[in-house]
Amino acid sequence: MSEHLLHNYGPRGLTIARGQGSWVWDAEGNRYLDCVSGVAVNAFGHLHPPVVAAIRGQLESYLHASNLYLMEPQVRLAEALCGAMGMDKAFFCNSGTEANEGAIKFARRHWLEKGAAGKLRILSFASSFHGRTYASMAATGQEKIRTGFGPLPEGFQVVPVNDVAALRAAVGPETAAIIFEPILAEGGIIPLSGEIAAELILAQAQGALLIADEIQTGLGRTGEMLGAHALGLRPDLITLAKPLGGGLPLGAVLMREDIAKSIHVGDHGSTFGGNPVACAAGLAVLAELQREGFLESVRTRAGGLRKRLEDLMRRKSAQGIACGPVVGKGFLTGFRYGGDLEALQKACRGNGLLVHRAGQDVVRLLPPLNLSEGEIGELIDRLDRSMLK
Repeated sequence: MSEHLLHNYGPRGLTIARGQGSWVWDAEGNRYLDCVSGVAVNAFGHLHPPVVAAIRGQLESYLHASNLYLMEPQVRLAEALCGAMGMDKAFFCNSGTEANEGAIKFARRHWLEKGAAGKLRILSFASSFHGRTYASMAATGQEKIRTGFGPLPEGFQVVPVNDVAALRAAVGPETAAIIFEPILAEGGIIPLSGEIAAELILAQAQGALLIADEIQTGLGRTGEMLGAHALGLRPDLITLAKPLGGGLPLGAVLMREDIAKSIHVGDHGSTFGGNPVACAAGLAVLAELQREGFLESVRTRAGGLRKRLEDLMRRKSAQGIACGPVVGKGFLTGFRYGGDLEALQKACRGNGLLVHRAGQDVVRLLPPLNLSEGEIGELIDRLDRSMLK
């Protein structure tokens, strides 16, 4: 069936036939609680009615016009995002890696326009993940992502995560920007410490731009609109993607006005970026996130999930299973697991539960942000039955 697909993803093991809310069904009709959510893309699960309605509405007008022209859904989404995030300008693209590529280009061009042509170095953290195109790959702090692809762009430096002394030593007059995830999701759900956040603020005051990679942490995933704001950080550039398009490809770079002034006609672009159908979906996603009390409810339900996970870890540890502690924040959560993680994923699938992994030893849970209390109970019950010694 998949003989013509490039085998870069490994065995899939499951053919998704349809989805509804927090659930998916395979080709044989088996039902699964989806705690992968398209890798944090389906923020409101599958076929969320407001998102579907927004997509259908735009389908009646036009699908694509290109950035040669103004497109009303794109203009509205730029205004809404900048208002929600406290930024001034938005650039739209199609994915997270494109957003990070754009942010890196914009940061370097900003300093060139300021007359600081030597201010080129981009710092990032070990275990980070910023994408698989060349500049974002050079910024990614995982050797396995970079190995085997020839010379990478120059001017990137990876420093140990949460090492204040190392970051302080790396920041200098040549530092253009520091790109960071508030929680290093792919690398093992590693939160940035308060101490490193304070050091980032100091580096920003000394002239380094802060690029917040909020592709997985932003738009409600941690229970906040942005993970960086919970750390007391006010980034100069913010990158978004994953949930932004409601399941359609959409990324964005948000930036301050003075950085936007450094970018001129022809400096950057995208054929599909800001597609009107994806932007219509994005407006519906943002409206759902901004409903009164919604993010507070995410924090409450995620707190309940965390407590139940911690209880499960204690019970399983008492049974001799190497697991815990619980890691993460909001509905970007999981736990360390000392056994065969691939076997556990397979066991979960056999019990009607889809989970993901992060780093070497973390079971990652990325359920929809509107996961119900009953579904949280289902999650814990299915995980419990899957974690056998």
